[in-house]
Formats: sequence, C-alpha cells, structure tokens
Amino acid sequence: MIDQFKAADTQVLGVSIDSKYSHDNWAKSLGGISYPLLQDFEPKGGMAKAYGAYLADKGITDRATVIIDKQGVVQYSVGVGPGGERDISALLAECQQVNG
Repeated sequence: MIDQFKAADTQVLGVSIDSKYSHDNWAKSLGGISYPLLQDFEPKGGMAKAYGAYLADKGITDRATVIIDKQGVVQYSVGVGPGGERDISALLAECQQVNG
C-alpha cells in the first residue's frame, strides 16, 4: 500500500530501538522493505520516549503509530502493544484526513 500512502502525500518511516544489524536482518527476512527504517538506538529509545512509546520497565517500545503533519504537529498517535497489529487501511484513512 506504499503507493497509496504516497498518493496521500505521506512519507512512511519505520523506527526501532534495535541495531542497524537487526534492522537489516528483519528487512531481509521480509524480502526487503519499501520505506526507510530509522534507528532509535543511542540513546536507546530517545525518540520513542519523546513520543510516549518507550516501555522503560521492559526496555522495549510499544508498537505505535504517530502521524505528524507538515508543520510538525502530531495529529494522530496510537499504540497497539508490543505484539499488536495495525489496521493499515485505517491508518491510510487517517493520513488522507490529515493531508486532505
């Protein structure tokens, strides 16, 4: 659905506290990914903490989605838990609404 997100004037990014090597292995296990994957490794979880997604007691992050508009304002934020799944179609609709 990456083309639909692009059509909605949206840049999709992945962010993880894992190392570059973990990112590379994860992407390879999927046969590659079509969006940038950013490293929030040092200081560990700095970005996740700023968005309230770092679960300090577990040393991991929530599986969260944050939609930021072109002015840098958070328009949407939701966590689905570390093992949760996202509804990609619903996220696309959110992006279309923000950028509509």
